[in-house]
Amino acid sequence: MVSKDESKQQIKLLIEKYNRVKDAGKINTYTEEATKTDFILPLFRALGWDIENSNEVTKEEKISRKRVDYGFRIKEITQYFVEAKPLDANLDSKKYIEQAIDYSYHKGVTWAILTNFVTLKIFNAEWKNANLNQNHFKTLSYFELLDRHEELWMISKEGFQQKLLDTMALKWGKKIKRMPIDEQLEMDFTRFRELLLKNITKLNQSKNLKEEDLDESVQRILDRLIFIRNCEDRELEQQILISNYREWSSKGQGQLIKSLRETFTYFDKQYNSKIFAKHLCDELDIDNEVLKDIIEGLYSTKDNLIHYNFGDIEADVLGNIYEQYLSNILKKTKQRATITISSAHRKEQGIYYTPTYIVDFIVRNTLGELLKKKKIDASKIKVLDPACGSGSFLIKTFDILYEYYRKLDGESEQTQLDFSEIGPMYSRKLQILERNIFGVDLDKQAVEIAQLNLLLKIAEKGKRLPVLEKNIKRGNSIIDDKEIAKENAFIWNEQFKEIIDNTDTGGFDIIIGNPPYGAELNEQERTFISDKYITAKSYKNSALIFIERAYNLLKDGGILGFIIPKSIAYSQSWKPCRDFIKNDLISIVDVSKAFKDVLLEQVIIILQKKSNTKTYKIESIDGSSSYILEKKYVTKTDSLIIHNDPIDFEIFKKMNSIPLEMKDISKTSRGLPFQKYISEEKSDFKVFRGANISRYYLSDNNEYLHNIDKENKKVKFLMQPKILSQRIVAHVTGPIPVL
Repeated sequence: MVSKDESKQQIKLLIEKYNRVKDAGKINTYTEEATKTDFILPLFRALGWDIENSNEVTKEEKISRKRVDYGFRIKEITQYFVEAKPLDANLDSKKYIEQAIDYSYHKGVTWAILTNFVTLKIFNAEWKNANLNQNHFKTLSYFELLDRHEELWMISKEGFQQKLLDTMALKWGKKIKRMPIDEQLEMDFTRFRELLLKNITKLNQSKNLKEEDLDESVQRILDRLIFIRNCEDRELEQQILISNYREWSSKGQGQLIKSLRETFTYFDKQYNSKIFAKHLCDELDIDNEVLKDIIEGLYSTKDNLIHYNFGDIEADVLGNIYEQYLSNILKKTKQRATITISSAHRKEQGIYYTPTYIVDFIVRNTLGELLKKKKIDASKIKVLDPACGSGSFLIKTFDILYEYYRKLDGESEQTQLDFSEIGPMYSRKLQILERNIFGVDLDKQAVEIAQLNLLLKIAEKGKRLPVLEKNIKRGNSIIDDKEIAKENAFIWNEQFKEIIDNTDTGGFDIIIGNPPYGAELNEQERTFISDKYITAKSYKNSALIFIERAYNLLKDGGILGFIIPKSIAYSQSWKPCRDFIKNDLISIVDVSKAFKDVLLEQVIIILQKKSNTKTYKIESIDGSSSYILEKKYVTKTDSLIIHNDPIDFEIFKKMNSIPLEMKDISKTSRGLPFQKYISEEKSDFKVFRGANISRYYLSDNNEYLHNIDKENKKVKFLMQPKILSQRIVAHVTGPIPVL
């Protein structure tokens, strides 16, 4: 880490160097690349950034129009982007300012820096202003860098670790912020979807569309439009969508849907993708005004403050939007259709979008670790997400494998896409999609969205896209009985026969994901699961079932990384799962509350099949990034322990040494069906409710249970056979998370 004194000394040398260039009259001869090499990168080195480390300072891949030059990251999380210009550039240029701010906004990053070393401008990309100059936060000239070093230090690595820039921004008072890109897109696409649903239902009543057909048709139209806009903004195609719309508009007649279908046909011929193949949506009538509204909305928001660039929007942002929609319910009547936001439906399906930093952490600590092995053949690695949703884990898998191949092939400095007939970069991308990446999900739309998101990663002008139906499939990952799951029954040995039956591999190398938590199961499904899974004999949480299913799909030595409820660490109902995984556990990571819509906390578990390690690693990471807050190694005993403090561990050992446990002197019950037998009149049987139970003690409660059969220690009415299993008096479920 560079100290402030060392930083000042290095900056002083840079200022002196610049003055020599200026005095020699050579400023105009400095290109952008020379400015970066001689001044800009050394400046950021003086601020503590490891500019040689591509994981810390990323050189942006220029795959279409000019991008900003560098991303500065801490633990894989981008803190700000830097747009670099030559020494003589005018940084007041509206074009340069828009470029820097818009790119950061579309990437979901708060801060943007525009510099040519002579001047350094800091912008806040979140502030909502019609004039982007009002997003300006601070300007530093080169001759002020020493006198104003404390201000400059805010963009140092240490400064961002201490959140100095964010803290300073708060002192400016509250400013109206632009809605984050994912929320803005979700709002717009929800509106697009509602417009299409209502209009198609109204105009196509004679077609007797089912809800499933209607929903799928709307999704297919939006998928196509997103693909087209992505190709336009990556300059793989001209702005064909808006130009065709304007051409139609100038004629003032005819149906816009016909013009749009001509565009769809063109893309079908160019890319040969399932997205544009003949579909029911091609037979539906849609009003001109509805299509006009949607097409215009794909370029900018109604207030014209945000101009979308789909080439800059990450695939996982689109995935988040899709998964939000998948958690909603389509309600259709004969004359209209509406979307209803339903948290109940979301909970029933166990649908929760995984934060980007969690996805990144899991993939890098499973696949990333495997790729560090010297003799690994990356082309043979098989990565599976058995509950893939819109594909966020698979997208990150693609990114890390492609990053690996670029370094392996010596292409890390290549900054242009390959436009030749057959090029190494496109071949690599195809290879990754076809050989390395696999996914399953019960939701048909989620599967199609995952396929779309992956295709967007590799689309190139004139290149035929692969069909991913052999890799990303629909089915029920935990039920393979067709009598129970019908057409959704997923028979792994048939669907992925080559991988599972392969004598060299015998399963997947990596299985990652965010399995559904507590998805509702019917009685038939619960019975099937009880018979099939040893971890679910009495407790049938879908997350633990996925753990056992995934473990059995791994090859020997294969690695599993899941984010799951923290209940695995202490709940008695998870004990069979703890016993199942403990010999193979490599690490367990406390991520606290990773999902804003889920009340419980989560942990990440990483295990290696048949590793039989003697120790495992305990970590906790910051709830908004992947900063490692703690790392310890623990020797495995009969009980595995998660602890964040040595004092906690000592308390646990002391508690564990006491032979008497609360379960020995109490009974538990969900609710109190024997409420009428409870009163404040004292008896030998005290009642504690949930409100009385704290992490380390029980608060007093003046309630007692009466009408007791003292010999059997049961409420007399509980002797009836139907409710014999009911238990009384609540007990603590574990103050220290314990495996």
